[in-house]
Amino acid sequence: MSLPDATAAAAMDADVVNPVWFVFLDFLAGPVRANSSGRDITVAGSGQPNLDGEYIGVDPRLVATSPVKVSPGGSDTRWIRLSGIRGLDDADRALLADPANWRGRVVRRWQMIRNAAGAQQGAIRHFDTGYMMSLSHIGGASSLALELTYESYLAAFSQASGRTYVDQEGFDELDLSGRAALAIANGNLSSPITSGAGGAGSGSGGTYFRNPSLKRDVLDRAI
Repeated sequence: MSLPDATAAAAMDADVVNPVWFVFLDFLAGPVRANSSGRDITVAGSGQPNLDGEYIGVDPRLVATSPVKVSPGGSDTRWIRLSGIRGLDDADRALLADPANWRGRVVRRWQMIRNAAGAQQGAIRHFDTGYMMSLSHIGGASSLALELTYESYLAAFSQASGRTYVDQEGFDELDLSGRAALAIANGNLSSPITSGAGGAGSGSGGTYFRNPSLKRDVLDRAI
């Protein structure tokens, strides 16, 4: 997880915050990209792994996700649930039924902050990276819900290797959650967390985690 830049962090202090979540799913047959804005969005020139591409817009009312909880052995298992799907054809069902098409393959999520008018504030930031662990679908022919669970690389491939969550940045250079967790544990919620985080701003990272209402709500609604 990287921290919001100065512009995005300032926007998160407003009365209205409209986050948009982007997800990349590396299926064997080809990647799937989606976003929670309700309209298609194309990202180009980001310089971030897997971020550039066209993202299908999904109604945010049909998307539910789990929060990210950090622990020494990596993030807990996380899930993404998409409801309101109008049936699946035989090819779709075959893809989902065969774990070789998705299990152990990469999931990445990013966050865009928008203001009350819907205008983007700051850069799109990397939120988390993991591996797909399970994929299920429930419901009838008229409406289905898909649920994907995934884990960080430490949780998914844990061994007695002596590694800790701070190694996550070595696996994914944009994931600074290990650095942030250490800083928070040491009572440091300001600029040292953002050292080398690409312009996250002086002190903005600390106030981001401590906001008891809007900012916490943004984190809890992560995809």
